Amino acid sequence: MKYYRLWVLSLFLKVVGSSWDASYHFKYFFEEYSIPHLVNFSGFALGGVLLIKEYKKTTYLTHSARIWITIGYILFIIGIPLDFTYHLLRGIDLTTWSPTHFVYYIATGIMIYGVWVGYYHFDSKNPSWKSLHTFWAFFMVEALIFPCMQQENGAISLFEYLHHQSIASKEILDLIKDPKSQIFGGVPDWVYPVYSSSVLILFSIILWNLFNDMKIMVTATAGYILYRYIAKAIFYLVIYPTSFVPIMALVIPIILLISRRKSVFSCMIAGLGYFFILYLIQVSGIAITPPITWSMYILVLPANVISFYIAKYFVNFYKKGLARFKKEAIV
Repeated sequence: MKYYRLWVLSLFLKVVGSSWDASYHFKYFFEEYSIPHLVNFSGFALGGVLLIKEYKKTTYLTHSARIWITIGYILFIIGIPLDFTYHLLRGIDLTTWSPTHFVYYIATGIMIYGVWVGYYHFDSKNPSWKSLHTFWAFFMVEALIFPCMQQENGAISLFEYLHHQSIASKEILDLIKDPKSQIFGGVPDWVYPVYSSSVLILFSIILWNLFNDMKIMVTATAGYILYRYIAKAIFYLVIYPTSFVPIMALVIPIILLISRRKSVFSCMIAGLGYFFILYLIQVSGIAITPPITWSMYILVLPANVISFYIAKYFVNFYKKGLARFKKEAIV
């Protein structure tokens, strides 16, 4: 369906612009009209055209889908002046965890959800990993764990800085007074494994319950990892800051797929597998990872359990309205 393939292009442009922007901020000062911002905006604009088209003559989006996408766009637009002001006040902004950035993440997630609701109306009988459902899952995974790029880019940037190999601009380097705190955005080390594993478990369980097919999540996560490796290679070739690629993210949906059980125990094992692989990569020196210690697992475990129960509650709540989405007429 051409309309939804155009939405794939729109959201992919936003992904490219966002990951480029994350790398950009580790090398240059904030600029309103940087190329990464323009790439991101091109995706935003294409989506806006697709949305306006549906308001003029509804063909592909349900009423609910239009409302959700519109909410996402309004929230994203509100976030633009807020983020510009935040950057102007702060000057340097080496953190994906700022409150204004979370406005963008939430807005983008709502947009993706809205598009997904619209597409689900046309492909709800036998959702498959071979369909566009995998693309929507891919975009949602990216939006959920995007804040973690602070630590994933920061780990390598800190290593390079401490070894006098930094490729950051002189303006950025002159402002570095407390390397680790500034490069990691003042975020505690434990936040990375706790947040990343928990949101992946949360989304995996929601997706599994709604579509009854964990292969969608496995394929989406694998696609995300592949994209990150391709982006890393390109950034390296053009001498831009690179990042640690969270390959261990694939462990969670794979373990859940193998277990075939939508249980809290399966999620605990998946979270443990995620943490163990991350720790193994760090101690083996295979790659430069965000700093972690085994003591952090004390926080990871309960966070993973809580994520499972939040997902179950969400699914139970959502399923009450799912039948309405299946039968909803185009208006």
